Amino acid sequence: MWTEPTGDLLEKCLEGESQSLEELLVLLTPLVRHLACRFSRPGDLHFDDLLQEGYISVLRGVHGYDPSRGKFSSFVFSCIRNGMVTFLRREKTQRSIKRLLPPELEVHHQLPAPKIIDLDLLEGLSVAESTVLDAFLDTGSVTSSAKILGWPRKRVDNALQRARRKLRRKLNGESQTGRGPGEGI
Repeated sequence: MWTEPTGDLLEKCLEGESQSLEELLVLLTPLVRHLACRFSRPGDLHFDDLLQEGYISVLRGVHGYDPSRGKFSSFVFSCIRNGMVTFLRREKTQRSIKRLLPPELEVHHQLPAPKIIDLDLLEGLSVAESTVLDAFLDTGSVTSSAKILGWPRKRVDNALQRARRKLRRKLNGESQTGRGPGEGI
């Protein structure tokens, strides 16, 4: 089991003291390893990546902790778990996109990760919509995107229109049903 860090240690971590941050990471290593083992097995391809995501989540989460809302170990448990789940979802999306691409495309042209759009914004998009959006951002045109993907132009255009519509709704704070926040049925 992991040990609850002292209030003094947490205060020093909030001040940015590197020695205290290292001590906190060592203290929470059993928790990070426990969660990484729940999502993977030691020696698996993603085990080390999950450990790294866990430590990064601790470092990010320490500044958002509010002692009045509960124990730090409960808070950081959620931070670590959420960071690992987000990593695994990103990896799954990347693998799905690679499976959709024709084999000759992988050798000659690699689609870059989205540079302009925040990954949280892309969360509601299907794999096809994400793929088309990446290709469109890379090439700047529907026709060029269709050539790169080896898809019919109409399929690319339709997927791009769906992606744009979903992104507009998300940016405007609307739900996927088209209703704004707080609007009832």
